[in-house]
Amino acid sequence: MKKYLLILMTLFLLAAAPAPAFAASTFPDINGHWAQPHIEHLLGLNLISGFPDGTFKPNQIITRAQVASILANELGLTAQAAAFPDVPASHWANGAVGAIAAHGTMNGYLDGTFKPDQAMNRAEIASVLSSAYGFTQSSATSPFSDVTASHWAFGPIMALVDGYITEGYPDGTFKPNNAMTRAEFSVFMAKAIHPPFVVPTMLQAKALTIAQILKDEDMTQLATHVHPVLGVRFSPYYYIDNTHKVVSAAALPGLLADNTVYFWGIQDGSGFNIDETPQDYFDRYVNARDFTTPDQTVYNTVVSRGNMINNIPNYYTSGIFVELYLNGIDPQYGGMDWRSLYLVFELYNGDYYLVGIANGEWTT
Repeated sequence: MKKYLLILMTLFLLAAAPAPAFAASTFPDINGHWAQPHIEHLLGLNLISGFPDGTFKPNQIITRAQVASILANELGLTAQAAAFPDVPASHWANGAVGAIAAHGTMNGYLDGTFKPDQAMNRAEIASVLSSAYGFTQSSATSPFSDVTASHWAFGPIMALVDGYITEGYPDGTFKPNNAMTRAEFSVFMAKAIHPPFVVPTMLQAKALTIAQILKDEDMTQLATHVHPVLGVRFSPYYYIDNTHKVVSAAALPGLLADNTVYFWGIQDGSGFNIDETPQDYFDRYVNARDFTTPDQTVYNTVVSRGNMINNIPNYYTSGIFVELYLNGIDPQYGGMDWRSLYLVFELYNGDYYLVGIANGEWTT
């Protein structure tokens, strides 16, 4: 990722006639907006600004000149005269357009124009960002119904997917031809230059991968995701205790073949010890349901579901957790037969590793 550079060029960002940057609190139209954190991050870096009326206009489309200006600024490019007839010397983005064109990140059209005021669609933004920040494609299969391998921007779009920059829409589409809004671009841009913004998406994807590994009972593969130093703690409930069994990454491949009866914790309600073989514990507290297609995925937020205290955030003070929640399935229980799989991650040597696996269920 690029470091944030001090730019000597004049900044005319995200508005045809931009005003001085406003503090985030002065933008009433982004308060509570889904993209507010990303917009505020870019504002803090002076990469974007608002309009003279004190608004940000998050739903307004973004133009080629605006994107060129933001990227030239963030990349630290030196302003230079643009060689396009429709970007004269008097144009507010002339220096940025010239710089970004010379950099090779954005080009003009076959007729020699740049079309600075033309909207950019989502596929074009994917192409530009993947080029600017070196995102590369690793997945061969598209998760989007409207982006096939034959699409001209398939590679760049997949590069942003693989970089956790985009997830597309809930209906499984990417909408490559839709004009991108200022809010959408702010999110893409903030994720591209500030890695912490991609952590939620990355860990939720990792959680689903681990759920599949657990379902397959592939302990060798699970070991590759487990913290190399701390190992992984198996907790029968989401109230975590020091007595819950910890298994090292090295011991995981042979875990389910081990017929030893271990102590895993205390059974809620009865107070009896949970003394079981690893396989029996997995069947009861890890794989009782299929968590690969959860009804709800919750990122690092405690949702009150039962009468037990959830102490995961307090126990794993350096951890981030993902809850994979499944609704109840038997009508006679009135929804109280819900189940959750909690996966806790901690950062180690630049990557996030699994340190905790906890079960969630209604207890008495």
